Amino acid sequence: MEFFSEQDFRDSTRWPSFLERNRIEIVDSNAPKGAYFDVFLSYNIADLAVVKGIYYALRKEGLKVYLDVVVDPLLNRNSTDKKTAEIIRNRLEHSKSIIYAESPNASKSNWMPWEIGVVDGKKGKCMVMLLKNSRGDVPGRREYLSLYPTVHPSGYGNGLSVFSGGFYYRISSFL
Repeated sequence: MEFFSEQDFRDSTRWPSFLERNRIEIVDSNAPKGAYFDVFLSYNIADLAVVKGIYYALRKEGLKVYLDVVVDPLLNRNSTDKKTAEIIRNRLEHSKSIIYAESPNASKSNWMPWEIGVVDGKKGKCMVMLLKNSRGDVPGRREYLSLYPTVHPSGYGNGLSVFSGGFYYRISSFL
């Protein structure tokens, strides 16, 4: 089982310059309610710094990515009320797939199991990205997550690939 380290994605944030990061985030933050995304990033808020790197790595692959703090910055992450759930459900329904950032913090999230369940039930395009923290801690594996394809560093270049059914696919072609 191959894990990404936090540093892998902290390094990804160096790809775009500060101005390019701002441009990307401004474009994505203006996405209307019905905008479509290639990937919905599901994560625990404690992993935000690392997940921002995942976001940039996916954008570098040419994918349109939903990351709540970018697209819906006013969303209340501390609230599990009906309004927040409706916004998230809408974004899930308008996403082709989901990447579940499985980190040591993921098991503490109330939203992540629900998010992957919504996508699995409607589209079935679910992927898991295994993340270890800077101390080398790996997540306690939730058995149901082993049902899904996993995201890996690409064997050719600096991209990302998906391992599914015994084969590796470039992430953009897998979607």
